[in-house]
Amino acid sequence: MTRIASLPPVLLGLVVLLLAQMVGLAAAELTGLPVPGVVIGLVLLVALGLLRPTRAVVRVAEPAAVPLLAHLQLLFVPPGVGIVLEMRSLAQNALPVALAVGGSFVLTLLVAGWLLQALLRWQHRRRGGPGAAAGGPGAVAEGPGAVAGGPDSSSGHDPDGSSLDPGQAPA
Repeated sequence: MTRIASLPPVLLGLVVLLLAQMVGLAAAELTGLPVPGVVIGLVLLVALGLLRPTRAVVRVAEPAAVPLLAHLQLLFVPPGVGIVLEMRSLAQNALPVALAVGGSFVLTLLVAGWLLQALLRWQHRRRGGPGAAAGGPGAVAEGPGAVAGGPDSSSGHDPDGSSLDPGQAPA
């Protein structure tokens, strides 16, 4: 048995997480990319988890990652302190910061909505449900306010043929 394998699982997981961070920091420094090294390390760890031969690396990191994720709110304290310390600089750049935060929020919302719709369509096709073909009676509803399996907005009727008042919720 090697010395590394004899480490407790949590300690071995921390070693994997810190190695990914160090590789990311080194890559950022060597390449000069305008991306934080920690982010590069995180992307590396995700890539290792996606590739079949290296999934064991992520499984090794899991005993350390789960407790960290359980207390994730504590990891927001240092950035919060940094924001308070740099309040003057933040106030001088309030408009660009507000635009960046607002723009990233809207972009994230749009991408998440698009991804949800795509995954629902894919899941429905994969199950081969009724109307799996585009536009069939069981197809996933699209557009703002559309609800899959809800009343037909053009006729005001439920799929079973009963009528609904505009203020009445389906039973």
